[in-house]
Amino acid sequence: MTVSKALISHCRPRSKVKRMLRAFSLICLMAFGAVGQVSGQQVDFAAGRTLVIDTVQLFNQSKFGVRAARLLETAGAQLAEENKSKELALAEEEKRLTALRATMNAEEFRDLADEFNLKVQATREEQLSKAKSLSTQIETQRTTFLNAAAPILQALMLDVGASVLLERRNVVLSTNLADITAIAISQIDAVLGDGSQPATSVD
Repeated sequence: MTVSKALISHCRPRSKVKRMLRAFSLICLMAFGAVGQVSGQQVDFAAGRTLVIDTVQLFNQSKFGVRAARLLETAGAQLAEENKSKELALAEEEKRLTALRATMNAEEFRDLADEFNLKVQATREEQLSKAKSLSTQIETQRTTFLNAAAPILQALMLDVGASVLLERRNVVLSTNLADITAIAISQIDAVLGDGSQPATSVD
């Protein structure tokens, strides 16, 4: 009887952003009017009033996203160490159980083996649950960030006179789009910071 290598695997949180990107694009499709330059980044608006933004980059490169990723990385490393510790403990217990086999009758050993198998399964489910919880946390952070960023982007659109803001991944081909991701990151960082403190108001 051996402990499966997949017993306690280190599951890295995976981002499932398509749903949020789609919803975020709908939030950002709003109409406004004026022209300008924001946060020191020159954007050419003469070619059109439609802007694009990369929401994955927006989150990953913002102070909020960097802090969230750092916290998740720390939690993931801790979970990996916990997984390793539990796997080693189960392997040692399996060795002890195997050594007892020669000293016990078949029925007694079967009872112990069944109990051990239940313990292995429970441990595996517990660790997988923790990994899923980490994945849920990053999704929650992304949702919180995008919801908080929406009014900031609305204000930015007012500043630059944009009529439409699109998710870059939804644009197939265009010659008159201006990418404001870097500007938006600067504006959002100024308002939200890294998310550890209450956001300042949007002027």
